[in-house]
Amino acid sequence: MQSERMYAALKGLGKEARLVMLPYEAHGYRARKSLLHVLWEQEQWLDKYLLTDEAPVSDAQANTEPSLTE
Repeated sequence: MQSERMYAALKGLGKEARLVMLPYEAHGYRARKSLLHVLWEQEQWLDKYLLTDEAPVSDAQANTEPSLTE
């Protein structure tokens, strides 16, 4: 019930929100299908809010530390 109220409050404020309620699950997820769905939901959120359109950083660039003289 609290999740539904939070969702309604966010939507009422005009915020983007998504409420996912999985059947036959309570506070924890036990079914393999439910766990996989939760992981999929998390991946979708991460892709939407954390990925950028910038070019990917190569391994060589990621492993180099900036020099202190620059």
